[in-house]
Amino acid sequence: MIFVTVGTAHFDPLVEEMDRLVAHGAIAEPVVAQIGRGSYVPRNMRYFRFLRSLEPAYRRADVIVSAGGAGTTMECVKRGLRLVVVENTTLMEGHQAQLIGEMARRGHLIWCKDVSQLAECIDEARSKTFVPFVSDPPRVHLMIRSLIGAP
Repeated sequence: MIFVTVGTAHFDPLVEEMDRLVAHGAIAEPVVAQIGRGSYVPRNMRYFRFLRSLEPAYRRADVIVSAGGAGTTMECVKRGLRLVVVENTTLMEGHQAQLIGEMARRGHLIWCKDVSQLAECIDEARSKTFVPFVSDPPRVHLMIRSLIGAP
C-alpha cells in the first residue's frame, strides 16, 4: 500500500496527481491518502482528512508519499521508512527545501522535485536502500561553555 499524507495543511496538486496515477493504472497497488484541508476530493483512492495518529498507516505502507512537513519527514526517516517527499511550495515560500534537501543528500528519503515525476520517485523508493538516520550529537553544552569562558 502507498500512503499519501499532506499533514494539517493542504496540497491539492499532490493528491490530484496520485489520484490521476491510480486512475490511469500507473499505480496499481492500493493507495490511501490523508488530504487535510484540501479542496480536491479523490475519486480513485481511499482518503480521509485527519486522524489522531497516522501510526497505523505508517505500519501498513510500503511507501509513504509526504508533502514535506518537518514532523512527518523526521518521523519517517527516524524509523527508516521508504519516504518520497514532494515539497509543498504553496506554503511559506519554500521553507521545506532545506530540510528535504539535506535529508535527501544524506540518503534518508527521495526528493520528488516535481509532481510529474511522482511515479518514477515511488519506483525508486521501492528499490532504494535508505541510510539509517542518526541524530547529530548534542553540542549546545559546548556552546554554553564557550560563552561563559569555561574550559
